[in-house]
Amino acid sequence: MSERRWSIGELAEAGGVTVRTLHHYDRIGLVSPGERTPAGHRRYREADVRRLYRVRTLCGMGLSLDEVAVVLRNAGDDPGSLRGLLTAQLADLEARAARIAESARRLRGLLDRLAEVAMPEPEQFLAALEPMSVDTGRYLSADQLAAITGRAAELGVEAVETLKTEWLGLFTRLRQHLRDGTPVDDPAVQDLATRWRETAAAFHPGDRRFEAATTALWEDNRAGLGRELDERLGWAGPGGAAEVIDYLRKARAAGESVSREEDG
Repeated sequence: MSERRWSIGELAEAGGVTVRTLHHYDRIGLVSPGERTPAGHRRYREADVRRLYRVRTLCGMGLSLDEVAVVLRNAGDDPGSLRGLLTAQLADLEARAARIAESARRLRGLLDRLAEVAMPEPEQFLAALEPMSVDTGRYLSADQLAAITGRAAELGVEAVETLKTEWLGLFTRLRQHLRDGTPVDDPAVQDLATRWRETAAAFHPGDRRFEAATTALWEDNRAGLGRELDERLGWAGPGGAAEVIDYLRKARAAGESVSREEDG
């Protein structure tokens, strides 16, 4: 029985990639067709399909294309390396399944409480927020968490959504100023920082204890929270969420410094 061949279009469709991606993989020597027709058309063999599987799996694990190339160069095409890759992929899928199961458990808890005509505890709402992974209970007291969720309930869904939209607009404009290199003491940036504080104040008490707690939460979890915010906002490239928040904090500090000088 002769070995099957795939055209570039057939492999792209079966492998869940674009023809353009396969062209790129060919150019950089990552996945190249094992054969070409007399007319020059690419034809992929079974070994090429296995290699594409390896590439997609490794990329899915967060490796860059350069790192994938190194792994493939060192591993070769033997069954042992494929077995190791499959084992790693299975472990990754099982870990994801466990996280999904835990999220489902938390949401069932919320639904059960609502079915009893009882409001879920603030901690339950916060625990169900994905993909935020920080244990906020380590930083905020039960009273502080209750104040946040209680305030949101008082405002109502429509007002909360309006505030969220305003927050996103302010955040996006701050990001643009950051990318443009605008100084933090610039009047336009100071205006955005003031409006940010006013918007945030609608959700939570502005006392020193709360600010100290949220500052500690941010400083301890900056990298992870920044990545999660970037994913939620669909942001990529320079000027990520973590950098914008750092920029905002500097702007607020600059504004407070000016206020103290004026008061003095």
